[in-house]
Amino acid sequence: MDMDDPQDAGAAFWAQILGFTISEEPPPPDSPLGRVRAFVAEHGEDALRGEHFEAAREGRPLLP
Repeated sequence: MDMDDPQDAGAAFWAQILGFTISEEPPPPDSPLGRVRAFVAEHGEDALRGEHFEAAREGRPLLP
């Protein structure tokens, strides 16, 4: 994130206002996003469906 870029600075500001944190580091592997990324690394983007996001949020296994 380039804080000299007005768009990046604005995004960071509003993320803080809304209670989010913008990070350039990978998500923790046990987080929903980390689990989705691991699924994509193993099965490829074409295997990813909307149900996988719901399953990741609910803590269910992500099945191909």
